Amino acid sequence: MKKILILKILLSILWVLPCPTAGQNGLAIFSTEGHSQQIRKLKFKGNQEFSDKDLEEAISFSANKWLGQKIFGKDPSYYSEEAARMNIRELTHFYQSEGFLNVQIEEPLVKTKKRNSKVELTFVVKENEPITIDSVIFSGQDSVFNGQLIKMAYEGKKVLEALPGKRFRDELVWNDRDHIVRLMVDQGYAYAETEPLIQTDTAANQATIIWNTDAGPLSYFGNISLTGQERTPEKLIRQQLSFKQGDVYSRDKLNRSQQQIYQLGTFRIASMKAQLSRDKKDTIPVKIDITEAPATTTRLGVGFGREDRFRTFVNFRVLNFPGGARRLNFYAKHSALEPYRFEVKLTQPAVFSPNSSLALAPTVKKLKESGYELFSYSATLTLLQRLTDALNSSFSLYYEKVDLDTTSIAKVSDGGILLDNYSKGGVTAGVLFDNASPRFNPSDGFTVAFNAKSNSMILPGRYPFIKFQLEAKNYQEMGDDLILASRIKFGIIHPGSGSNNVIPVEERFFAGGSRSVRGWARQQLGPKDDKNTPTGGFSTVEASIEPRIRLFGPLSMVVFMDVGNVWQKTEDLSIDEIRFSAGGGLRFTTPIGPVGIDAARPVWDTDNQWQIHFNIGHAF
Repeated sequence: MKKILILKILLSILWVLPCPTAGQNGLAIFSTEGHSQQIRKLKFKGNQEFSDKDLEEAISFSANKWLGQKIFGKDPSYYSEEAARMNIRELTHFYQSEGFLNVQIEEPLVKTKKRNSKVELTFVVKENEPITIDSVIFSGQDSVFNGQLIKMAYEGKKVLEALPGKRFRDELVWNDRDHIVRLMVDQGYAYAETEPLIQTDTAANQATIIWNTDAGPLSYFGNISLTGQERTPEKLIRQQLSFKQGDVYSRDKLNRSQQQIYQLGTFRIASMKAQLSRDKKDTIPVKIDITEAPATTTRLGVGFGREDRFRTFVNFRVLNFPGGARRLNFYAKHSALEPYRFEVKLTQPAVFSPNSSLALAPTVKKLKESGYELFSYSATLTLLQRLTDALNSSFSLYYEKVDLDTTSIAKVSDGGILLDNYSKGGVTAGVLFDNASPRFNPSDGFTVAFNAKSNSMILPGRYPFIKFQLEAKNYQEMGDDLILASRIKFGIIHPGSGSNNVIPVEERFFAGGSRSVRGWARQQLGPKDDKNTPTGGFSTVEASIEPRIRLFGPLSMVVFMDVGNVWQKTEDLSIDEIRFSAGGGLRFTTPIGPVGIDAARPVWDTDNQWQIHFNIGHAF
């Protein structure tokens, strides 16, 4: 009995011991029918043109770590010989679509892990020379139009992406087909078609692209029908159109008209359909279907930040008040920095043109900063003009009455005294260029904003000054998981005659905080009085550079350096007095943008205290 018991124990030990296989040394394929092997790691060798991430996204296999499965709910990927062959085909197709027609993909090397339940795959790639574009030719019945296309393409008018000398890529060719058709359609050829004929010389690794164009008949806009509107006047909707019956057909005018209808702000859906016919009639009716937004809507929001603490807002909107597509907004907000703010805003869209609007906004608010507290009521009349898809301008007239709590404000030097009560009035103007995208988490593009304000110099009032501010931000993808963000800001205030060199405290520049130089707390960088209260200044410079690095899933990290300062007088501005801070943080991407935390401290400075900032959205 003892021998039988010992034998059972030995058999049990042998059963649980890992069994060596040929696949464990990474030299042979391992496959077990009916046995699921989870892919833990994917590797690629020989790939020079594309990164491992590019290749992993092109195939079905994926390497899912334990963290990704448990926290982010990612499904594991399993290995089999049949699946491996399918992934080889997918990888081959990816390379060939990128111009590497002679690519060679070997059978993946398989290395087993953890009792044969996990595998590590290595795909070995031999890219070989890609196909390059030798020439691009246009053919078709309309030789004049083809000549125009050739001229625009070779003059760099961005008609074509697949040009001679470039690597042949399927994506570029199909993009070019869309560009060529779009160009013909926007010139009135609604039924335009084109298809590429690819002639490949595999010996020379070159390709010729022949575009066979068929413009079809020159077309015109026909009857324009409109349905679905109830509260919005039909005449106002038609005024938003960029075309009329009898105009030469253009898809661009259709898109622009749809955008301008949406700008009225009263519609949930505005569908525009050009009713093309199979027999290619040259008169094209247009049908516009409208779905209006609810007459009233209410939005509520709450949040928390290191600086403004608990915050909440409510926004109540009334459409078509009392008609003519006017919008009425009631807005209320509370936070530690702004204990209350009440605003009523009446907006008239399409006031002078489809792309302009006029807004009147009376406001009552209380501000509570570390250096001052104030109560004010004001009114602003603003004209907004959309110049292009990315360029907007504004012009405002304003009046504001301010009650200042002087018990908490630093006094102004040079003998100037800021009264407890004063009024302001003047004009502001601004220009904004913004092509950064996506909106809440930009990875490409830039923004430039310039604003100017004249107080009590055109309209009567105390403390005349002119204020200028320029801010630029840039976003650039440096790799698959790296975005480099940067910004620079410059501001200056010129006191007017009769101001006694006094500028209202709420108009001065301050620095420091979660969206400024993050090594200092809010408004704590710059001039201070003998009680260490920030007084603000007449000039400021700020700059930041911030690599944003994707880690995994929705989680990313940032490292940054912020520089800047504020000077009490304009003439005091000195680059030698620029202050530096550096730090890092984490971001968690959500549908409304990233939520994150930053930690930063001054560098090369006697002040070395760490600052912690909580943000919704990036710092810039």
